[in-house]
Amino acid sequence: MLTPVPGLTHLKVLVPPTPLIDVSPPPPRHNTPAVQHRASGLVRIALEVTFGMRPPTQLTRRSFADPVRKHVSARLRSGAGAGRGPVRIDTLHLREDGEIFGTAVAAGHAHAFAARLDGQQLASFRVL
Repeated sequence: MLTPVPGLTHLKVLVPPTPLIDVSPPPPRHNTPAVQHRASGLVRIALEVTFGMRPPTQLTRRSFADPVRKHVSARLRSGAGAGRGPVRIDTLHLREDGEIFGTAVAAGHAHAFAARLDGQQLASFRVL
């Protein structure tokens, strides 16, 4: 909007409009206890398959996306998951966008993991 400069009626200044402030409420939380329980169960299964406590057939297509099954299979073939033993999840964090990360102990060694939950399916999974 153009406004006249005080004292000089033939000069005008362009004043930008005031920005609107978003006052809408935050989106509803999707991080419910049921979602946390589902995420914890899927991560536990993926970790147990990775460290040889379960057979790879436990990674069903309904619950685990192709990249998850491929990563776990490649890790088993390479011998990186050779430390067989029970898996204990020490920490598991689930963010609102579906990102999961934490630490687990298998065969006496601590491992970090990261995953992404997409609806009811584990879309990606990595043991670091």
